[in-house]
Amino acid sequence: MPPALGPTRLQLGSDLTAPIAGAWLPYTTKISDELAALQTAAYARMGHFSCIGVNWRSLARYPGLDSENGPDELPLMSITAQRASVTLLVIPTRTSSALAAALLRQAGGSTTAPISQYSHLYKDARRILVRAARQQTARASLPHQATT
Repeated sequence: MPPALGPTRLQLGSDLTAPIAGAWLPYTTKISDELAALQTAAYARMGHFSCIGVNWRSLARYPGLDSENGPDELPLMSITAQRASVTLLVIPTRTSSALAAALLRQAGGSTTAPISQYSHLYKDARRILVRAARQQTARASLPHQATT
């Protein structure tokens, strides 16, 4: 098992049925090394994970969400567990720490001071989360195709 990099940077919202139920900021682009810590952090609310799905091939290729050439398709992770099935926004490691913190706060439903709701940072984070929710809603409405 790889060494602990720090506390798991996961925020789950109060409504786990929301299209985007939270956000996760991994420390590295090799998320397989961090999945055990993610499950541990989410266990109290979700139970054991039984399935994880992602919509990217390599997180290392994702620029930051605040990059000029940010991804059209946001990195999402779907998790099926004992007590809940959720979709998380995965925040690429190249995202600025200020935006990443704002995304984690908002995805987790943390309240912020009213003045901050008018800041560019707050609005950028809100736009990204709304875009992620739209992306997930569109993805969920597509018919499932059988794989061969």
